[in-house]
Amino acid sequence: MRSPTSALLRLICLTLLAGPASTSGQERPDASDERPQAPWPAIQAGMRVGYDDGSNATVAGAQIRIPVLRNGWVELMPSADITFLTGLKEYQLQGDIVVLPSGARGGPYVAAGPMARSSIFDGPEREIRYGASLALGFMSRGSGDVPIGTQLEIRWSFIDAPFSPRTLMFGVNLPLWGWGSR
Repeated sequence: MRSPTSALLRLICLTLLAGPASTSGQERPDASDERPQAPWPAIQAGMRVGYDDGSNATVAGAQIRIPVLRNGWVELMPSADITFLTGLKEYQLQGDIVVLPSGARGGPYVAAGPMARSSIFDGPEREIRYGASLALGFMSRGSGDVPIGTQLEIRWSFIDAPFSPRTLMFGVNLPLWGWGSR
């Protein structure tokens, strides 16, 4: 018959012989084995100009590109545009989710989201109508020591109106931090 003291001594010996082994069966990697993570892409602010082919008018706007994922594949892009018609300015706000398959390097993208447009639609009074927008584009993030990125985009706006806005836009974007770390 074993005594409790003998069993305790055996348990202590087994624990000491096991050494620094982890109880979960997995060892923590050395700091030298860890890969450095890529830096989070910087938020970009930009200006854009273009042409609305539905109303034959010039368009100017601004946007912010906010990365949602570290690899840059998904961004939020709130933006505002002004369409300059003869005797009237139309205002449009978008809140797009951007999917950028090439990630933080730039490349082709698709964007979609809700939008609101302020204009004179059917009557003499200005009103706001809500809808959705879809955009296809291509963007670059800049190269070398030049942090300026560019984009070219075509956007369709879907609202209940007698016209359907379709714009072709060229934009310039500047990172808000990390100019040399793309």
